[in-house]
Amino acid sequence: MSKFRIDPNIVLEKDLNLKAIEAIRVFQLHPITQKYWALGGTSGWLGTNTTTIKKCPDGVGEFQHYVNGSIYYHPSTGAHEVHGLIRARWSSLGWERSFLGYPKTDETKTLDGIGRYNHFQGGSIFWSPSTGAWEVHGSIRNKYSSLGWERSFLRYPLTNETTCPDGVGRFNHFQGGSIYWSPSTGAHEVHGLIRSHWASLGWERSFLGYPISDELVVFDGAARISHFQHGSIYWSSTAGVRVLRERVRVHVKILETPTSFTINEQFAAMQEVYAVAGIRVDCASTENLNIPSLNDVDVGGCTMGSVTSEQTTLFGNRNFVGTDDVVVYYVRSTVPGYNGCAAHPSGRPGCVVVRSASRWTLGHEFGHVLGIHHVNNNNRLMTGNGTFNITNPPPDLTSGESSTMRSSNLTIPL
Repeated sequence: MSKFRIDPNIVLEKDLNLKAIEAIRVFQLHPITQKYWALGGTSGWLGTNTTTIKKCPDGVGEFQHYVNGSIYYHPSTGAHEVHGLIRARWSSLGWERSFLGYPKTDETKTLDGIGRYNHFQGGSIFWSPSTGAWEVHGSIRNKYSSLGWERSFLRYPLTNETTCPDGVGRFNHFQGGSIYWSPSTGAHEVHGLIRSHWASLGWERSFLGYPISDELVVFDGAARISHFQHGSIYWSSTAGVRVLRERVRVHVKILETPTSFTINEQFAAMQEVYAVAGIRVDCASTENLNIPSLNDVDVGGCTMGSVTSEQTTLFGNRNFVGTDDVVVYYVRSTVPGYNGCAAHPSGRPGCVVVRSASRWTLGHEFGHVLGIHHVNNNNRLMTGNGTFNITNPPPDLTSGESSTMRSSNLTIPL
């Protein structure tokens, strides 16, 4: 501890406030010593010093070791203590010369009340009784922070940031999942049954590659999906885990807003069935159309390859639509009356769905667009008896129907 010196030019009056004297004394102490006394000094939990204040090997900062920890000082971070297993982890990485740099906080209790952490210039070390102390830094740390640190579903880290077996990316495993990073994809979390299935395929060395999204809710429903470089993994309680290697891009044109089931509910239902075929459903755009004359659109006999002039006019509205994209037009009714109709002009693939249609009509009509036909079976998506009569939601697709859909030139490999 530095010795207390008073400028000889200062005359101490007998009645000088003792608190003022103490303030002068503390101000003149080294920042490490100030921190030490703020933590209780010789009576505090750090205990007595085991070294003098020394210059760090990097030639910039200073440190002092104590029986139960250390205090490190850097001009840009100030003086902070580090101790216990967090200190041991920091030491194992190379102290201040590691990528972590100097501590920016004392060891602090986490907001969940269970663990502890220190933030450093280049990252953080988190500790809990059940996991030990592990570092997290860079883009992975930023993702972990954005999710809520240890209070998120990920909870505490189980590893340091580690190079992936492919030698390209990096990852941290956590109690509730993982965060993976690569230069081309950034950092994304993967967890639960989706993570387990990805792991069973070989992680980032599988055909799927790295995640390019966090786990997402599918169209505001109960299902979940994670997107990867070369496909997606879908999960729902009814479909289980499915790998999706093709997609269909759907654009929504609204003349009349659906009344029986929301657009999201219809898309969620479509994705549930199409996941069995390994096809991802993407809603690419939504546009409101003001064409009152087509609110009740004439679809003639609703026969593939035969369309009316009204269908030709309606299907000409293809703003934002790519060549291989498909379009659904929501209308008030068809003439004659159907729940939907998949007959479309050549080169303008799509369907019409009425606002009062069932949950399964959208997927049914796009099944026709992708090349499958009616069957006389109310357990199947393609029942010809009306999708309101489906008896076992979600309805079935056969392996042959799935294969036909995947072979369509409107399904795009991922």
